[in-house]
Amino acid sequence: MNKFLTIVLTSYYSEKNLFRVLKNLTKYKIFIIENSLDKSLKKKIEKKYKNVSVVIPKENLGLAKAYNLGIKKAKTNFVYLIEPDIEIDNKSLNKLILCAQKLKNFSVLGPVYKKNSFRINYSKYSEKLDNKDQLNKKYKISKVNWIDNHFIINKKIIKKNLFDENYFLYFEIVDFCINLNRKFNNLFVTKSIKYIHYGGQASDIKYKKIIILIRAWHYNWSKFYFYRKNFTYIYAVTKILPNLIQAIKKIIINTLRFNKFNVYVSFIECYGILSSMLCLSSFYRAKNN
Repeated sequence: MNKFLTIVLTSYYSEKNLFRVLKNLTKYKIFIIENSLDKSLKKKIEKKYKNVSVVIPKENLGLAKAYNLGIKKAKTNFVYLIEPDIEIDNKSLNKLILCAQKLKNFSVLGPVYKKNSFRINYSKYSEKLDNKDQLNKKYKISKVNWIDNHFIINKKIIKKNLFDENYFLYFEIVDFCINLNRKFNNLFVTKSIKYIHYGGQASDIKYKKIIILIRAWHYNWSKFYFYRKNFTYIYAVTKILPNLIQAIKKIIINTLRFNKFNVYVSFIECYGILSSMLCLSSFYRAKNN
């Protein structure tokens, strides 16, 4: 068992993807925060993988609370936060740990997407690093403003600066990175270590409708909350207004097309926007009927 790193994995109706990911990560202590509250899945996984502990919370925690719970449970200084829609091998992960050990003074360190992934997973920082540095040469390190999930955190540096638990889903990662950059200014990616991100495929396909509804509400709630929190209420209104207009247009179009489900999704989008504008909590939970 690797003594330097703990992996924290969040799960929401992710059984197929979990078993795909876990078979490549047998050398690490892993905490799975099982947000679909599936106790039978806990038994299956813990029976097959002795390095894995599945935590069943009292309720669906969302991403921010789940990550915070896993971070607190981890006994190692380095914690790798991932979701089930990725693929990384032991060799790449070992290399990432070595990079983290040598870099030392970082709050967040992440690998980058392989070319077949759908986009880049970071926003580059304007400050240039010393390209003559041997560590930088080997690992191709870049300082960044934020990293889009799937990264190592350094508990020694970040201490109590964890995720904002007002978020349930969306924008919690960029918010987390912005706050760390304001305090420490030491977020990095290593371009020599890569992984596959399948993007939006963390949950099993049979739960597609419930996932669509959850994402529709929480993307809009979180977008407004993020801009209200980090900028101003008025600025948040200007950022969310196009989403509201688009949702209303979709209601009209899908009503004319008699597409009942898409009409409902657009109503849920509006519901998320208005709830956030009224400063209500991120309370919405779609039910799996």
